[in-house]
Order: sequence, then C-alpha cells, then structure tokens
Amino acid sequence: MNRRGFTLVEMLIAMVIVGIMGIALAAFLRAQHQTMVRQNSGVLATQNARAAMDMLARELRNAGYSPRGALSGAQIQAMDADSVSWTADMNADGDTLDASTGLWDERVAYFAQGSSLMRAAGGAAGVAVTDDVDSLRILYYDGEGVVTADPAVVEQVWVRLFYSTPDGVQAGVIESQVALRNNIYAN
Repeated sequence: MNRRGFTLVEMLIAMVIVGIMGIALAAFLRAQHQTMVRQNSGVLATQNARAAMDMLARELRNAGYSPRGALSGAQIQAMDADSVSWTADMNADGDTLDASTGLWDERVAYFAQGSSLMRAAGGAAGVAVTDDVDSLRILYYDGEGVVTADPAVVEQVWVRLFYSTPDGVQAGVIESQVALRNNIYAN
C-alpha cells in the first residue's frame, strides 16, 4: 500500500523546529523594540536638556540688563556652583523692584532640585524646566578669563548640565559659555 503524508515523528520534528524559530524571532523583535525605546528615550533626554540649556543661556545673557543705563540691583544676585540668580530691567521701567511689595519682580533664578532643572521668576516658586537632570555646574569668569566670586565683575558664565535618561541607561552633558551682554560693555 502506498501512503502519502508525514509520519508522527516527522510532524513532531517540524513543530519543534518551527517553535524554536518562532521563539528566536520573538526574542529578536523584543530586543529590537527595547533598543528603539532606549534610543528614543536618549534622544528625548538630549533634546530636553538642550532646550533647557538654550533657555537658561538666553535668559542669563540678559543678567544685569538695564536699557536706561546703570541700575542699582540689576546684576547677578547669587552665584553658586549649582545655581544662579540675577535681576534685569526687562520691562524698561527703570527698576527691578515691585513698588508695592519692595520685592524683586524682575529676578530670575535657575537651580537643580532633585532630578529637575528649576526656573523661578519674580517671587514665584520654581517651575521645572526639564527633568532627568543629574547635576548643574556653573563657573563665573571676569573680563580676564579668571574665575571670580564677585558678581560685579562677571562677564562670562560657563554652565554645564549633566543629564540622563529616566532609566539611567544613557547619560550626557550639555555645556554653554554665556557672555553677559551688559557687563561686557560696561567697563
């Protein structure tokens, strides 16, 4: 008798081979997906850190800005290794104080808090500019390029923002050297 078809052993061997190939394909696709997610997370963390650094640098460039000439109080107010605050007469009203409260109403501060880069303006509480920040490092330079602790002679500020992805897999650093526009021309 001439039978056509597969034996039970042949069918079992074929099923085992197809199963192994399926498991291998699923593992490959899962690894590819995880890699794509990690890369997207790294790109997003870099974009957020870069945007935060651009915002900080753009605002810091105006530290001490006074369109009507020298103002008392329009300068860097506090300069630490991990935070900076300054005043600037951005509304060109001739002062940086709120007349009704006597508080700085045109004061801006940036600082690291937990894993966030925070921005505080006026008397308001800080608002997160970006998350996943490992640390913020700031150096202050005078006109000769020497590190200084005197806010009146600061002409350049070097800012370094260390960041990582939420899962901590990838890390990076963004840095910027900011020339303070009013202090450069004041001397």
